[in-house]
Amino acid sequence: MCMAAKCGVHYMAVKSISSFYHFLSQAFTFTHQTLRGHTLREIKMADNNSANQTSSAEMVESNQDLLTQILLHFPVKSLLKSRCVSKRWLSLISDPQFAAKISHLNVNLGPSGLYFYGSPFGFLNFDTNHNMLKVPSLSFLNVTGIEILQSCNGLLLLLCSFSSDNDSGFIYCVCNPTTKNFVTVPLPNATANRSIAGFNLAFDPSKSTHYKVICVLMNNMQYPNLNEIEHLVSPTYQIEIFSSENKAWTDSGGPFEAPHYTDFEHGVFCNGAIHWLSPTDVSLYFDVETESLKTMAMPRIQTGGTSGYWSSQRFPYFGQCAGYLHLIEVDSISKPRFHILEMKPDHSHWCVKYRVNLNNVASEFPEIARRYMDEFPTLALNNVEEIEVQYYAYSILSVVRGEKDEDVEVVMVIPGKIISHNPRLNTSKLLSSWRASNVYDCMQYKWYNVFHYVESLATL
Repeated sequence: MCMAAKCGVHYMAVKSISSFYHFLSQAFTFTHQTLRGHTLREIKMADNNSANQTSSAEMVESNQDLLTQILLHFPVKSLLKSRCVSKRWLSLISDPQFAAKISHLNVNLGPSGLYFYGSPFGFLNFDTNHNMLKVPSLSFLNVTGIEILQSCNGLLLLLCSFSSDNDSGFIYCVCNPTTKNFVTVPLPNATANRSIAGFNLAFDPSKSTHYKVICVLMNNMQYPNLNEIEHLVSPTYQIEIFSSENKAWTDSGGPFEAPHYTDFEHGVFCNGAIHWLSPTDVSLYFDVETESLKTMAMPRIQTGGTSGYWSSQRFPYFGQCAGYLHLIEVDSISKPRFHILEMKPDHSHWCVKYRVNLNNVASEFPEIARRYMDEFPTLALNNVEEIEVQYYAYSILSVVRGEKDEDVEVVMVIPGKIISHNPRLNTSKLLSSWRASNVYDCMQYKWYNVFHYVESLATL
């Protein structure tokens, strides 16, 4: 939890020097006690005597290291506002080294909201105080179209289209929606014989201030005579890496084969690796630091037939939060229970981390439990089966983790609402209304169309 939230000191618009000193002296007292290891109950706010407040504030202002330590405990949104306090604060907060420090501290910070496309909502705000977080618009890019490809620790990878009287086309960009900075990424070394299979972003501020873009190129197979093909030949792929440090693309390793239909378009970056799903018994992940491509096993079907491993219906969610890689397994929409799986850090196997019972959700939001007769009343036969719940209408948007094991929320779209459910505490709450009237619309949204918004000062 941030400093301001812990001690009850919130950022305020500094309207006078006295209010500034009062605010800064409170922050100083909290930080001084916290750095000495005191608990919250042991914290004593600064004396209300204005002379003491002024003395404390002036001491902080004259001590660069102490001021830095205090500001490092500010929430990012407060830091952005605090740049207007003084030229010194502006210089300090705008310093790339300061941005690197605070990005390092917040590397596993949960999202403040979700970019939510394919619905009436462009952004879903997690902050209960909606005045504290404005919708992070991407209009500053000044392009005709934007497709978010990936979110990674505060940065977004975008495919932007542009059109003018003289030219039109598309460009790849990396942007920080918090600071409204962006840079374009040149196209990789594609040729007529190679096409882009996927673009992925890798950014770990705990290790580096630089980001990397991972491009998977598919080597297009050339067949002089299709009648001579006796069996199906798998294509080969090549990984190229763009580094923001040297501004160039380089080959990584040699050509490789991948499991059939590996989804290179929707990679998930977690703990230093890009992960790609495949509809087979094995999927792939790429360790960005060592530039090594490895396999990870997929969970087998526990009941039913022996064939088949993966589908968008069986695994409707694949993502990460706070350094944990998650996969959600759903046997059938007619069953009220599903599992949230977590990958072991060594990629050895998936384990069941949370169990969700949708009947607990239905007790708070009954519209999630459906009967076909509700949607097709003219076809109802009025038998016993039609009176009972026959399926559950929802799409999983995200799994959001906190510092503690019980701090977990599954964000879902249900008919008319966006809700969250805590499977540890079996509690559900409304996040937002949802305007779609067709019940099946809420069952069509995919995890790869939802992106975390994490407030960050990371520089590009």
